[in-house]
Amino acid sequence: MQFRRTVNSEVYLFTVCGGVVCYLYYLSPLHRTAGKPSPSSAYACCSMRWWRARLVPFGALLALASLLLLLPLQDPSPPALPRTTLVPVMAPLHVQAHEPSSPVNEARPTLPPEWTSDKDDEVLPAGAVRTRDRYVPGHTRSHAELCPARGAGTRLVVLVPSAPVYFRQREAVRLTWGHAARRTDITLAFMLGAPPAALRAAVDAEDTLYGDIVEGHYVDNYKNLTLKTLSMLEWFVTYCPLAARLLKADDDMFINVDGVLRFAEAPARSRATRTVWGKVWRNGRPARNASSKFFVPAEEFPGATYPPYANGPAYLVSGDAAGPLLRAALGARWLRMEDVLVTGVAAARARVLRADAPAFLRRRSALAHACELRAALAVHQVSYADQFDLWRKLHDPHVKCPP
Repeated sequence: MQFRRTVNSEVYLFTVCGGVVCYLYYLSPLHRTAGKPSPSSAYACCSMRWWRARLVPFGALLALASLLLLLPLQDPSPPALPRTTLVPVMAPLHVQAHEPSSPVNEARPTLPPEWTSDKDDEVLPAGAVRTRDRYVPGHTRSHAELCPARGAGTRLVVLVPSAPVYFRQREAVRLTWGHAARRTDITLAFMLGAPPAALRAAVDAEDTLYGDIVEGHYVDNYKNLTLKTLSMLEWFVTYCPLAARLLKADDDMFINVDGVLRFAEAPARSRATRTVWGKVWRNGRPARNASSKFFVPAEEFPGATYPPYANGPAYLVSGDAAGPLLRAALGARWLRMEDVLVTGVAAARARVLRADAPAFLRRRSALAHACELRAALAVHQVSYADQFDLWRKLHDPHVKCPP
């Protein structure tokens, strides 16, 4: 508790001066003899008892004066507050993320005209949902600086779809094969949707530290993988349209980056256009069991077999194919299987070639030797610890593999 005492300055001076006068009168012998000098005054002045009798009250007087000096003469008055004028402030504009089944906000950002051409739209029956009607374009955080000069001189852009909660997986990628993104001719970024409120601060802190998280306008969950892939293509078309190649790789993939560059720039493929390379599945059938993770209702895909499509965890796209794939996917019927929609349905409508490359899908359990790893381009189902183990084996100088 703070103790305060208010003392007027005049009262303070009067008290000190009065105390001094009283002590001087006490020190003189006049207070005893009423004006007559005492015959023993000389002896009294030299006596130790005389000094003790007078020094004690003098010390008390000094202590009182010191206490009064320590106390403030008056309470400090609070500083005057500056005059302020209240002005109404508008709330910041933001785009709300939507669930696939939520109605479309009419005030959402509009798509560029080249993405909405009717000639690229699939003819749908009445009541069918078009992908464009569920996609909100733009990015909450874009990091355009990751692709300088709009990708001119960039040999490879690696975009990694990831969930907000997978902090460890992203960290493992950065510390291993994602290290290649430090090169000026390679760009790497992680694609996320809007995180839940409980993870917002952590994702913001991660992005402040690394500056490599691109966030789209959609709720991040498994049902929205199609929206995440479309957001990936939009980011590439918007900020890196001059880059040579786009690699889509999930955060549980191990990527042989040097191997991918050698693959893409081999003489047989260096000039290829409008092409997707990956493990191509043919005659795939939609799962009609509602309990299946890959369930697709007939309303989304009424056919019996999928068109040929590249396996979703990792595939390579020529830079000039990203725009046509995005445009065709937006005009097609909504389909939750993102790899079937983008590299199957949309690729067929946009006349994008799907080239089979099995090296983009290798299982971790199937790689018994480092030489098999070096021949692979992408390894699937890789854990946090596996990323470091594979990175070490890939660069082990003691292992010599045949050419």
